[in-house]
Amino acid sequence: MINNQQFRLSPWLTSSMALLLGICTTPCSIALSDQPKSKTSEPVSLQQLPLGFSIEKMDTTVDPKKDFHRFAAGKWLDAAKIPPDQLSISGIALLAVQVSQQLEQITQQSVAQSTKAAKGSPLQQVGDLYASGMDVKQLESLGVSPLKPLFDRVQAIDSPQQLTKTLAQLQIKLNKPIIVQVGISPDPQNNKINTIALIGGTLGLPSQEDYLSPNRDAIRKAYLDYVTEALAIAGSSPAEATSAAKKILEIETRIASKQLTPAEFRDPNRRMKKMSFAQLQSLLSNLDMKLYFQELKLPTTGNVVVVDPGSLVEINQILKEYPLNDIKTYLRWGLLNQNIAYLTPAFEKPLLAFKKVYYGKEFEFQSRSKRVTALISEKYGHPLSQLYVKKHFSPEAKKQVEGIIQQIKTLFRARLEANKWLTDATRKSALEKIDRVVIKVGYPEKWIDYSSVDIRRDDFFGNVIRTNEFLSRRDLSRFGKPVTNDEFDVPNSTLPIVVNAAYDSTVNGIEIPAAFLQPPFFDPKGDAAVNFCSMGAVIGHEITHGFDSQGRLYNAQGNLQNWWTDQDAAKFVAQTDKLVKQADAFEVLPGVRLNGKLTVGENLADVGGVSLAYQALEQYLQKNPQANQKINGYTPQQRCFIAWSQLWATKVNEGALRQNTATDGHPVGAYRGIAPLQHEDGFFKAFDIKPGDPMWRDEKDRVKIW
Repeated sequence: MINNQQFRLSPWLTSSMALLLGICTTPCSIALSDQPKSKTSEPVSLQQLPLGFSIEKMDTTVDPKKDFHRFAAGKWLDAAKIPPDQLSISGIALLAVQVSQQLEQITQQSVAQSTKAAKGSPLQQVGDLYASGMDVKQLESLGVSPLKPLFDRVQAIDSPQQLTKTLAQLQIKLNKPIIVQVGISPDPQNNKINTIALIGGTLGLPSQEDYLSPNRDAIRKAYLDYVTEALAIAGSSPAEATSAAKKILEIETRIASKQLTPAEFRDPNRRMKKMSFAQLQSLLSNLDMKLYFQELKLPTTGNVVVVDPGSLVEINQILKEYPLNDIKTYLRWGLLNQNIAYLTPAFEKPLLAFKKVYYGKEFEFQSRSKRVTALISEKYGHPLSQLYVKKHFSPEAKKQVEGIIQQIKTLFRARLEANKWLTDATRKSALEKIDRVVIKVGYPEKWIDYSSVDIRRDDFFGNVIRTNEFLSRRDLSRFGKPVTNDEFDVPNSTLPIVVNAAYDSTVNGIEIPAAFLQPPFFDPKGDAAVNFCSMGAVIGHEITHGFDSQGRLYNAQGNLQNWWTDQDAAKFVAQTDKLVKQADAFEVLPGVRLNGKLTVGENLADVGGVSLAYQALEQYLQKNPQANQKINGYTPQQRCFIAWSQLWATKVNEGALRQNTATDGHPVGAYRGIAPLQHEDGFFKAFDIKPGDPMWRDEKDRVKIW
């Protein structure tokens, strides 16, 4: 559900390439619902409402024919208030908070037990890593001194060759890019072969628009202030920090101006370009890529997959035009910015000031314990997940969900067989693809072994760097070996401790993490209508991703290949254009509308998910007629659509909403809670919605693809 369809290079590249298609974005809360409260609705406290489906969340004073989302979730929307340490609130976000509390309890308990645990065991590593992160006094006393050896390496750069060598060494230390990063990934055209891939560095601001839009001046000013103060804390004089901040913003703005837009980045044929090593060296002529590869112990023969080559052209030009001291300034900031979370808490004050401007509210940090636990989740996902699964995962829920999966998958296959607009050649490939989809639930069959990493109770920064080195070298060691894919291992996406589900086009597979099998997505004791139209719809959503505007570009084996006839592709685009127009017309905020081309994949997946869930429910009711009865006054069909809409009830901070509307392929929750229902005939029948009603959508405008 997270907006990342995976291109398996390493965790940072996984998310940056937007290749793994999930049901929601972290924290699953990019939604808006600021409709006025009903004058006659009885007030209710959010604490009175359950996490999952409930008729108590509904506002029955609202006509479902006029505002279905308000009807389905109005009382919840009235009661919900965004916590001061969050940017949004939703049922999904509340589940994430619940899981976070469970994880925090595990990390806190691990501290007392880790001293007696075997060295290298999950318990020892999680407990000691947590203890090192919680030692605030030590972190304050150390200041930024843990970074000094890396700062010294940057300061010692005195030639282009030394710059190249240092960049390669920093890549190993950080496992993230500053200027560029090289890693190993299955070839997009042949995922049985590992290839070398390269991507440009990350930017400090969240959105491309933050750098380029005229109405982001205040944000850019706040960012300058933040960088200036952070550099001053790190030891620069006020004058040096001010000058450096301006140069950093200047360089980042140039890079942002040449990057693909979020909508363009969705197209793998635009995002990735395969080239020879000689072509790569020409592209990055101001870095000695032969030396870079030698430092990483990689060959300089064969092909390289380059991500967003246009931005790399600009990076190369920057390396040519700027004096070496300016490049070193940029590197120092990259080092500091990527490691602030592991250093003294002194950086928190300027960061809070920046967030206040960016999000337009008094923003509070979560407790230190929650933040350290979140960092462990990111860095040590598998060891922490092992402890979580042992304590909180339900095998019974897994079994029930696997039953729903089989039913949804069977329905989708039957639809492909009965499809009237596909030619036989395309249909044959589509059937092969659905037959090869592998859906896994819970946790991996084989955990990644972190036992060789030296985790010390008194060295937070060192623990992080040693973990980075372990992950970097593990990734690079894949070259020349048979392709193997780590299961349930994408931070913020598919770890067993993440509230999400995701489809990966490169392996034609779906992963549903253990933490996801809870209300509001799944309730083992819930009625069929609710479970089909929440968990069942999620499964249908993920399967549909394999056949959406991005997923359809990959074949049954997960390779980038066009298996469509031109005739079928044209029909597909004609249908998805309806979704683009529908989204483009939706106003998120005054003057801010959804980007239909950016969100078309998620919108199609939502349409497919709802449609498949509703059909599965109808099939279930035919086999179990005793279940076809009203509960609390609502038919199973009505509860189905109410459950879906409640799933996306959300309130979100305006600054976060603007950012995500510009960058995220997932549309706002107020849209998701209604839009896909308007393509399902059963929705109109269930609530007697007729032409002329605000919720009505003409049949010619409805999408019937799968």
